[in-house]
Amino acid sequence: MNTKKISISILAFALAATSAFAWSKKSENLGNLGRMYISVGGGINTSKMKAPATGETSSPTGAVGSFAINAPVFKPGVNAFKDIKWAGVDASVFFNYSYSGDYSLGGTSFDFSQYGVGAALTPYLNFETSLPVLKAIKPFGIAYAGYSWLDASYGGNNMSDNFFVYGVGGGVEFVILDNLSLTPHWIWHGNAESGMPCYQSVGAELSYWFTDQFCFSVFWDHNLGYDYSGASFNGDLKHGDIIGAKFKIGFLR
Repeated sequence: MNTKKISISILAFALAATSAFAWSKKSENLGNLGRMYISVGGGINTSKMKAPATGETSSPTGAVGSFAINAPVFKPGVNAFKDIKWAGVDASVFFNYSYSGDYSLGGTSFDFSQYGVGAALTPYLNFETSLPVLKAIKPFGIAYAGYSWLDASYGGNNMSDNFFVYGVGGGVEFVILDNLSLTPHWIWHGNAESGMPCYQSVGAELSYWFTDQFCFSVFWDHNLGYDYSGASFNGDLKHGDIIGAKFKIGFLR
């Protein structure tokens, strides 16, 4: 599988969809959904791994980074959805990276880094209110697919793997004020690699748009954990947490 061609095709599809459907004037009560923007983020990654045979635990601190482009494919009340003000669809492409930090269990140290590329679709409902606070409520679903590369070091041995990844989930964006929104979410993450565990995560993001062009947000993601049994290592991830920030540049479309 030529991953470079897949990545280029995903990006070309997203940009074509944006050009075809997403040109519009500014909308009020917008939040993040229905807005075109580029996002760059980073944060710290903390986790707790447990060896089931001995009960020993290790809790290192790592790091994460991300880049994404979000675009409204169908925007409520605009172009193809000009008669539909209660629903919309966003598309995005993304790149992410994570580093676990150094685990130490049974006298052996190990760590891993993982990066991936992919694309996502986010259909949502759009319920605007006339209240001075809580301007809009936007329940949404999300589905993504992509490719991931994993590099690991265990007991002096280096290993690498790559595989197809996918996931589904949902949440609600609460547009508290015209420029302030809170977005809790849940996502189930799967993959097509034999022996690689699937997992669930929950989290939230608080975003503030200083202007239509600039946004700062803070986010938290909580990994609910998984059991892993590999050829050279058995361990349970009890939980993992990512706390970070994102800077977004918006474009009126």
